[in-house]
Amino acid sequence: MSEDNFKAGAFYTDAFSLVNQYNETVDLRGLVINFQLFESIYKKFVTAEVSILDGMNLLKNFRFTGQEFIRISIKQRDVGGEPAPKEFAIDKTFRVYKVSNFQKPQESIGTYVLKLCDPRLFFCKRKRISKVMRGSYDQMLQSVLLEEAHIKGEEFDQWTTTVPENSQFIVPNWTVGRFIDFVVNNSNHSPQAEWKNGMFFFQTLNGGFRFTSIDQMFQQEFPLVFSFKPRSADLGTDSKDAQSEEGINTMIESYEKPQLFDTLKGTMGGAYASMLKVYDPVRKVEEDIVYDMAETFKRGKHLSGHPMLLLDEHERTLTTGNLIDQETDPVVNEIDIDLAPNKEFESMVLYEHDMNHSFDDADDISNNEIFSGLKVKDNAKLERRAMLETLQQHKIVVTIPLRTDLSVGNVIQLSLPGGETGGADNPDSVNDDRYLITDLNVNGSPSDAAGICYIECVKESYALPIKDATPLSKVAPPQKV
Repeated sequence: MSEDNFKAGAFYTDAFSLVNQYNETVDLRGLVINFQLFESIYKKFVTAEVSILDGMNLLKNFRFTGQEFIRISIKQRDVGGEPAPKEFAIDKTFRVYKVSNFQKPQESIGTYVLKLCDPRLFFCKRKRISKVMRGSYDQMLQSVLLEEAHIKGEEFDQWTTTVPENSQFIVPNWTVGRFIDFVVNNSNHSPQAEWKNGMFFFQTLNGGFRFTSIDQMFQQEFPLVFSFKPRSADLGTDSKDAQSEEGINTMIESYEKPQLFDTLKGTMGGAYASMLKVYDPVRKVEEDIVYDMAETFKRGKHLSGHPMLLLDEHERTLTTGNLIDQETDPVVNEIDIDLAPNKEFESMVLYEHDMNHSFDDADDISNNEIFSGLKVKDNAKLERRAMLETLQQHKIVVTIPLRTDLSVGNVIQLSLPGGETGGADNPDSVNDDRYLITDLNVNGSPSDAAGICYIECVKESYALPIKDATPLSKVAPPQKV
């Protein structure tokens, strides 16, 4: 029987090497207390932190300057204790950019934390661009990443084409990082997208760089279900795959929900409704464009399909009236009546301008443009803000044993106890327990050869309209005293 299959979060460390500017190398595996690797759909590059217990006085003898590199290569343990294949492993070279929290617990021993990042982060923050870009936004972005950010073409493991194809943009001495943000915020892969302008650019630990849409993320589901189910029955099977659905590494150790909703922040952030006022200086006309969450959810399937609050264009929501008792409806006056949240368009208002024929000399405003500048033709800017706000509403952080085959931008299914106190016999009919992974923290120790993963997930939509759910019908009424 292999013990590897019964040690939660077990992994192999192929490399933990430090290289300085003089090509001197030190193996850090015996010095690392703990390491943390981070990736996020909101971050362009992966980062890391390494806690060191140093008896060699590396900071002095290795001539640390913040220009060193560390290669970290780890692989989860699969069936029979074998290392995972390359596509399910983490192998990244980081640059040291900061040493912090130095302490001296003993005369000959020091402890400190090394802060690491992908080396290309430096290029993106300092390299500036002043040039005219033409084509689709994804073509502009790929060109800049290849030529200015030293990213290789084989590192793009997901790339989405955008529309239109005849855009033109003059980059006004921006850094590469700012240009990436511009493209991500203003590009759209399809007019029928579930969320307009729903693009993201990020790097994964076990892969490369991804320029993809939230629609595509919703379609990428991790094949295993994670649950609280005890794995004690597996002890009699020496060939059990620790990474399988019944394996020890799919067991949820704990979870918490930092937030279920914040409707005040959502209202002010434009999650449910907002307005865009666009001025055309050629025609001297101002146009009002609105965003309505109910209209957006009529397109596509989204994560689960239905908004996470009551939206109704016909019925009006009511504020709290005078509650007499549980058998009598509250008394509601006309002053208590309010608009539905998806009809409060002035809760957030943005202002833009729109220039026609910015890059040609046409004498008729109705002519087609050869190259089109940045246009405000619909509520795409509002939808992107609403999408980002919605992804902050319902959060869950799950702790599982360390795995190197997970990445952000995938949907994960969590088999959680029904409700907070309902148990397995009373499942939640509204929440189908499918979440989008937005942040991942791989936390391990080379000396223990084991670790954990902290996964931050979000719920974008529910599986059932809230008005169709009747959970109270299954709950016994309170006893009168």
